[in-house]
Amino acid sequence: MVLVVYALIVLLEQLRYVITHFTGDITVDLMRALDAVLSYAVIGLVAWRSTWASVASVTCLVTSALVDYYGTVIITVAIVTIAVVATATQRFVVVHLVAYLVWALVASNVQGPFNDSLFWSILNVLVISSLVGGAVRYFRLQRQRSEERVRDLEILNERLREDERQALARDLHDVVAHELTLITMQTMSRRRSEDLQELHGVLETVEGAARSALYELRVLLRLLRNENDGEHPRDVTGAGLAIGSLEHVVTSLAASLTDLRFAPQVVITGDLEAMPTTARGTAARILQEAVTNIIKYAPRGADCRIEVTAAANELHLRVTNPLPRTGTKARGGGELSSGLGLRGITERVSLLGGRAEAGPEDGRWVVDVVLPGDEQDAL
Repeated sequence: MVLVVYALIVLLEQLRYVITHFTGDITVDLMRALDAVLSYAVIGLVAWRSTWASVASVTCLVTSALVDYYGTVIITVAIVTIAVVATATQRFVVVHLVAYLVWALVASNVQGPFNDSLFWSILNVLVISSLVGGAVRYFRLQRQRSEERVRDLEILNERLREDERQALARDLHDVVAHELTLITMQTMSRRRSEDLQELHGVLETVEGAARSALYELRVLLRLLRNENDGEHPRDVTGAGLAIGSLEHVVTSLAASLTDLRFAPQVVITGDLEAMPTTARGTAARILQEAVTNIIKYAPRGADCRIEVTAAANELHLRVTNPLPRTGTKARGGGELSSGLGLRGITERVSLLGGRAEAGPEDGRWVVDVVLPGDEQDAL
């Protein structure tokens, strides 16, 4: 808008000057007027596209050479050159500058002997305009790169936030779903019992599960508030909940199954504590989810098997239980099932570069997971 308004105002002033200063030669006066119109029309074109203005400027270059008057066209040359150097492609910039240099040589020779002062005046304008345009181009490219970096950082930040939300969702599901499922199944299975000793045992189990859930949630909240003081090891595959000993986790899960009248069999092979922290943390959450599914879906009193094998380069988990009877649903209704358990297992394993399979096999439901024992394999 500034360029258009400037071109209109200066054009009117230029035409007024031409009208009030006739030379007596109508042809020369008309050519000067035409040169003024073309020159400032080209400046106006810069507002739309510098390449169009550069091509159109050839007309005013010709008229200025014909009338041997360069006062108007010099302004056009400077503005168009700045715009072209600042915005056009490098190839077009070269063509533009070569064309203007040829014009300077022609204009300096068209009216007789070589006009040194005119040539150097035009050349100085081209050089200064090119430098100004180059500076504008540099800062323009710097701004574009900065904007691209900002966009990349925004995308990265959004991805990190999404990863944090996913990790938070997985850990909340694992902690809350397991402990509350345990509490629900304990109370549902003993609600008609009149054995006070058994009911006291149920209350102790419920209290332990509630305390465990509360503890884990407090650790999670501490991490979300960035208050982790190093007391609780951070699990990079999730929200960083404390897991303690993996063997203790396995035995605790087996005890929970026993309390609910399942028949768990635990097989631990190798040194579990020699595995990387991330692998042990992920294994604990996977086993927790697998046991939660046993409690929700397996027939009451069914035998189940938990195998944990620590080898040189991998940690192998295998949890099996009988398939539910045809037509039966999760005990306690659909509110106990979120459909996120297997998805969470898959996400956790993929973060470490392991593999996970879950599905029916010979009448039993099998969860088979292999985690790398080398932290360098983590994604």
